[in-house]
Amino acid sequence: MEAASSHDKIHEWHEDIEELDNYQLGWYHPVNIGDVYSNGRYRIVHKLGFGTYSTVWLARDSRLERYVALKILAAEPSKESTESRIIRHISQCSEKSNRIGKAFVLPILDEFEFDGPNGQHRCLVTEPARCSLAESKTEPPWIFRLDFARAIAAQTILGLRAIHACNVVHGGKARLLSSCLPDANYLHDLHLNNILFTLRDINHLSVDEIYHRFSTPQLTKVNRLDGGPIGPGVPSHSTSPANFYVYCLEVDDPRICITDFGESWLGNAVHPKGYLNTPMLYRPPEAVFAKDLLSFPGDIWTLACSVFEIMGERTLFEGFFPGEADVVAEMVSCLGPLPLSWWDAWEGRSEFFVDNGVWKSDIGRQSRPLRSRIQTMDRQKHPDSLSPDEAESLEAMLTTMLEYDPAKRATADDVVKSDWMTRWGLPSLKPFNISV
Repeated sequence: MEAASSHDKIHEWHEDIEELDNYQLGWYHPVNIGDVYSNGRYRIVHKLGFGTYSTVWLARDSRLERYVALKILAAEPSKESTESRIIRHISQCSEKSNRIGKAFVLPILDEFEFDGPNGQHRCLVTEPARCSLAESKTEPPWIFRLDFARAIAAQTILGLRAIHACNVVHGGKARLLSSCLPDANYLHDLHLNNILFTLRDINHLSVDEIYHRFSTPQLTKVNRLDGGPIGPGVPSHSTSPANFYVYCLEVDDPRICITDFGESWLGNAVHPKGYLNTPMLYRPPEAVFAKDLLSFPGDIWTLACSVFEIMGERTLFEGFFPGEADVVAEMVSCLGPLPLSWWDAWEGRSEFFVDNGVWKSDIGRQSRPLRSRIQTMDRQKHPDSLSPDEAESLEAMLTTMLEYDPAKRATADDVVKSDWMTRWGLPSLKPFNISV
C-alpha cells in the first residue's frame, strides 16, 4: 500500500493540509478536535503538522495535566517504523552514562497502538515543540541574533555528540510539512528542518488560552470531486496546523531539540538502504561517490552545513532546486578539488570544468572558498557581526568537519573540543541558563 499519487484525485485540494486522498486503507487515520486516545488519557486540542507518513496533534494528557504531541503514524508505515525503539535506545544509553547533550534530543514520553477505519496505527507521544529552525528563517533577514545563533549551534553540536555516543547515525529524512514535530546503534542527519525550538510553560494554560495564544483550529469541509459521500476513513473536515511559528529575529528562547529518527540505523551496521534522503545541499560527498562509507562522518558533514546556516543567513552550498552535479560543483568551489578517484568517477564534471580542471568560462561559476563564504554570510549587515578572531576560529572548526575523506573528518568529540566551541559555543549557553 502506497500513498496516493497526483493522478486520479478524489478529494478537493486544501491549502497547507496533508494529502486528503491518503485517507485510505493502510494510510492516515482520521482525527478530529476533541477525539480521545489511549483509554481517554489524551484529548486532541489542535493540530501541529503533518508529513508523508504521519499527522501530528497537540493533546491534553488528563493523567499528568500537561500538553503533549501525538504523532499518529499511517497504518502501513506503522508496521515498519523503528523510530520509537531508536529514541528509547538513545534515552536509555544517555541515562546510564549521564551523557552530556542528552537534553537536546526530544524523548518519547509514551507510545501505544490503536485500530481505526484505515488500519492499525502506532502513536508516539512526545513533548510539543515550536517550529523548526528552517521555518523560523523563511522571512528576511533570515538570520538569528548572534548570541542566539551561538547557543543554537552549540546545543546542536552537543546533541549530536550524545547521539553518536550512543552508537546512533540519524540517516536523513525530509521533514514534516507545516509541523512542529518530526515526521517520523543509529545515524542522524542534522539539517535545520530536524532542529526545533522547544515550547515551554504552556501546561498551565486552558484550551481556550492555547487558542488565544496560538490560533483557533481552522476547519474546512472535505468534499469529493465527484460530489459523492466521503468514506468512513476520511475526516469530515480538514484541520489547519496551529500557529507555533516564531520569526528568527523574535526568538526569545534559544533552547532547541533534535528530532526525526525515522531512518536512523546502528552506526556499526551497513546503511539499510544504501542512500540518504538528506536534503541535497546537506548531503556528504560519500553519498555520491562512496555509499558504502555512509556512517557517522556523514552526520558531521551535515552538521557543518547546519552550523554555517545557523550562524549566518544562507546555506553553505547554494543552488535553486540543485541536482547532484550542482552540489558537487559547489563543494569543489568551496573546498577545492575532489580526491582523484572521485574526480575521475564524477559523471557531471564536464558540465562545469574543462579537461584540465579549470572552470568553464560560460557557466558563471568560480572558486569561492569557505573563508570567503564566512565573510559573506551576511552577519556584516547586522550590528552583531563576527569578530575576525571568531570568524577564523569558526572556519577552522568547519574545515575539519568538511574533509572530503570521511576517515579524516572530525568526530563529534573533536568538534565539542574545538576552539570555537571552547571560546564561543559553550560560553553562549550560560546567559540563557541552558544546562548541558
